[in-house]
Amino acid sequence: MAERVRVASVPRILRTASDLDAALDAGLLEVAYQPVLSLVTGQVVAAEALARLRDRDTGELRAPDTFIPLAEATGRIARIDRMVLELAVPLAVEWRASMPGRPFSVGVNVSVVGLADPTLATFIDRVCAEAGLPCDALVVEVTETVLSRPGSGHERVLHDIHALGCNVTMDDFGTGYSSLSHLMRFPVDGIKIDRHFVWEIGGTSRGAKLPGALVQLGAQLGLHVVAEGVETAAQVAVLQRAGCPFAQGFLFARPLPPEELAAFLRANAAGVPLPRSETP
Repeated sequence: MAERVRVASVPRILRTASDLDAALDAGLLEVAYQPVLSLVTGQVVAAEALARLRDRDTGELRAPDTFIPLAEATGRIARIDRMVLELAVPLAVEWRASMPGRPFSVGVNVSVVGLADPTLATFIDRVCAEAGLPCDALVVEVTETVLSRPGSGHERVLHDIHALGCNVTMDDFGTGYSSLSHLMRFPVDGIKIDRHFVWEIGGTSRGAKLPGALVQLGAQLGLHVVAEGVETAAQVAVLQRAGCPFAQGFLFARPLPPEELAAFLRANAAGVPLPRSETP
């Protein structure tokens, strides 16, 4: 039945699971990497691996919303999770070797379907071991949607992943109804403040105060905190005043192909001056 699923927003060439399978079999999946910067030193400390799909006919990269909904609807997203891991982990080893003495991690997203697989931790352990990447240099990002399905086995799998030494981070933190309870139920090491909260910075609504409050919450709980979707110097200034340690967003860099991220890391070796807002 899954083979007959249709997703209206996906272009014709990727309307069926068979189309997606063919694209993955042809090696058309690629990964872009968005840097995560320290708001103290300006250095890149991590990069989030993001799936992209090369169009067989035009050669252009398809945005995630043109194939991820289909992958999720048909269960192929778990295959993509693993392919991204296999592509990102060896590159992370290369990038770490090019920056001796500097911390650097790679973040990968794990889907609802992927986290339901009890063999996922074993797979992660093998991929990291074969590439020579310490498991503590791998950030496993999960959304609240993933964590909101009791009885699915997600908790056991996350505990297994955490036991390897991987850093488990809750993505899009604060957008669901049970974020705080998830911090108690699951082995979470960090949170990523949802971009929509960051975009409220500078406004007059109550939401404008949420990023600072979430940063403080993370600090109180001993979690690392990343602000997503940072686009302005004013947002950086507010986050710095709140004590937010890390950020990612278009202000620093868009998701980059591997060779461009390598160049970005070389240029960023000593850190870059962080943008400052004129706002006191």
